[in-house]
Amino acid sequence: MNHVSMTNAVLVSLPMPFVEAILAARSALDDDAAVALHKSLEIARKLDRPVSDQPSHLIPTPERGKYAAEFLGVRFAADTLAGVFRRIVEMMAEVAPEALASLSEIRTRGRRLVAMNPCHIHPYSPHLPVLQTDAGWWISKNISQDQLVLALRKTCEVSRLTFGNDIKFPLR
Repeated sequence: MNHVSMTNAVLVSLPMPFVEAILAARSALDDDAAVALHKSLEIARKLDRPVSDQPSHLIPTPERGKYAAEFLGVRFAADTLAGVFRRIVEMMAEVAPEALASLSEIRTRGRRLVAMNPCHIHPYSPHLPVLQTDAGWWISKNISQDQLVLALRKTCEVSRLTFGNDIKFPLR
């Protein structure tokens, strides 16, 4: 890596695909934030009241599922424990896909937490059901609450997040 120092400037040589990936991620993040803000304003206008300036963690979670969780301040609910993990994996795929690659290398009692190949989830029990996320990752559909907590803790470990702060489960 070369760098040239000028007055308060540093020139760094980076591969073009890396720069393009950074710009694409930034653009996608900006677009998603703009869409979310636009939708919030539209909803507030339809309700004919100002957008709440209350922190998101104080806004009640809509009752749409038996289990509630939170990922980086985004609360959600799912009907199953596998549904909770699926949602976490999908959101992680958007913000830190490299963490999922690291998570896929971890095995617990003979199975992987996530995998790109469904056969790798239950290699010794192929009859057990699996579920594919929108991001293309496979997870077990057969998961207990203890296994989910372990999977979320491992997800935090590989992504340098904090369980109980960045990823919260259960919320109810």
